Amino acid sequence: MKWMLTAILCICGVSVFTACTPDNNDNPAGDGDLTEKVVGKWIHAETDGETVTTDMMSVYTFTSDGTALKGYYSMSMTESGVWAYRQETDVTVSGNTITLTSHLADGTTSVVEMAGVSASGDDLRFTAITTLMKDGQVTATYGPRQKHFTRAEADYTEAVVGLWEITFTSDNPEYESSEPYRELYRSDGTASFYDLIDGQWVEEETTYNEYFADGPLFCFRWQKPGQEGRHENWEIVSCTGSEMVNKAFHRRADGSTYTITAHLKKVE
Repeated sequence: MKWMLTAILCICGVSVFTACTPDNNDNPAGDGDLTEKVVGKWIHAETDGETVTTDMMSVYTFTSDGTALKGYYSMSMTESGVWAYRQETDVTVSGNTITLTSHLADGTTSVVEMAGVSASGDDLRFTAITTLMKDGQVTATYGPRQKHFTRAEADYTEAVVGLWEITFTSDNPEYESSEPYRELYRSDGTASFYDLIDGQWVEEETTYNEYFADGPLFCFRWQKPGQEGRHENWEIVSCTGSEMVNKAFHRRADGSTYTITAHLKKVE
């Protein structure tokens, strides 16, 4: 599928784990110690020292059976068509290098070498190089970039399910909204969106509508008839079950930034 190839280009070349591999793979802590330190869920925080915008965020999760790591990642991006929810990736550790290998439906293989991995407490830092291959031939390489991920403890998968009424505030006046809006998140990963029209809640017409929550990353994609499909990413700040606060951090072409905050209350 064409979008899958585009997705892996974005996954490996722009958003996640895309930097150059240093030659030094020494790891004073040893393989086992590194394996233990990276176990958990990590969200993308910075690239080359610059805060990552919400639309470029991703979440990586590593688990261990005591000897070997397993992994998966989640991300969503409009321009490339990426929609990856807990996509499995093979994980190997050698010294202080972690290699991630993903096999996509179109036959493309992505190999990401995360070198110089430093995992301490809630910080995960590394550089990497990504190689894309198909039919045994290298088709592209990407990097170098420095990556910084932070540990994410919360799991909002169940907490977000339900009908929510939403208002928005922002330091960008264009996104201020006093009009209420409703979204329904179902346990099967589908969603519905509602506008208040003449005092009645009317469901928006969409040809598909999906969402996922992986750690604090909260992503949607939908398409209205006659329009291109859209993706929207949020970072969940808090979710009590009856109230939720989400934020989206964006950067304009001139480098200036703004934040949109969604305030949600559950409708009983």
